[in-house]
Amino acid sequence: MPPVPRFRIGLSADFLKDDGNPAFPDIGLSLLDNQPDLAYEFLAEYRPEYVPEQLAGYDVLLSLKPRVTAASLEGVTQLAAIGRCGVGYDNVDLRACTERDIAVYITPQGVVRPMAESIVLMVLALSHRLVRKDRLVRQGRWAESTLPLGQEPRDRVIGTIGYGNIAREAVRLLRQFAPARVLAFDPFVAQGDASGVELVGLDELLRESDYVLVNCPLMPETRGLIGARELALMKPGAYLVNTARGPIVDETALIEALKAGTIAGAALDVFEKEPLPADSPLTGLDNVILTSHSIGWTGELFRDMGRIDCEGALAVWRGEAPENVVNKDVLNRPGFLAKLEAYRGRK
Repeated sequence: MPPVPRFRIGLSADFLKDDGNPAFPDIGLSLLDNQPDLAYEFLAEYRPEYVPEQLAGYDVLLSLKPRVTAASLEGVTQLAAIGRCGVGYDNVDLRACTERDIAVYITPQGVVRPMAESIVLMVLALSHRLVRKDRLVRQGRWAESTLPLGQEPRDRVIGTIGYGNIAREAVRLLRQFAPARVLAFDPFVAQGDASGVELVGLDELLRESDYVLVNCPLMPETRGLIGARELALMKPGAYLVNTARGPIVDETALIEALKAGTIAGAALDVFEKEPLPADSPLTGLDNVILTSHSIGWTGELFRDMGRIDCEGALAVWRGEAPENVVNKDVLNRPGFLAKLEAYRGRK
């Protein structure tokens, strides 16, 4: 009898640093060690968008940043699942994956706490003018650095656009600072599931909030959701925090609002184009905090996300569907079910 082919897991090359060493101390790979007939390896080359030659021969792909498009999957037949490291999946063509009988799963449990903490960090840094004061001190302008007065979230209004798991945890943490009200705009959440926040329309949230937190996924309905009209509704002393996806906010309109002072400032971890171009007008503004789509990156985040990804890969290896599948239609497709049956038959 011929030997059973090894179950192969590929990891995107951006889990490694340029020198080939791991970029993160623990992504759960110990779960995969010493499993019979299972092997994993890092892809040899990083590309912003996968090409079919990179994916051929793998049963599961664990992916960080690269895009998965229909072209990426052309002729790829063996692949059964893609574990997306994170909660966003706008860089994966779900329709193409479903048509190829590939389940796409995410790692929500690993993201909630670090991202919620990052939102609180942004709110407090903006409130207390942290970056401005730091720059003035470094420039030897000590006396001047004492002049910009901050504000406190206490007795102010916090509004979140989107009220999913990350937003709920951020709100829970921010309640320690005694805001006067917490508002949420989310057409997918019923009033009975609002957990103590006030569900309001988007315009009311923008008019009333001192802090506007963008926590919704990027979808056709949310692309450009916050534009010039919406920014004009915000209070002159209000702050915008976007840790979700850049294209939800019209960047050109935001730059104009920041320059004109029609809002007090912003904290941005995400941008319309990433990496943020060095000549972006945002880099010259002192009322905006900029981070590299990594504000929530902690050792704990990658440990937890990695373990969830690896557990999903092991589920497929056992012939089971992974948890947290986002293209749920694939779960009933004969082709996907046949892949799982074949894995079960190898045991």
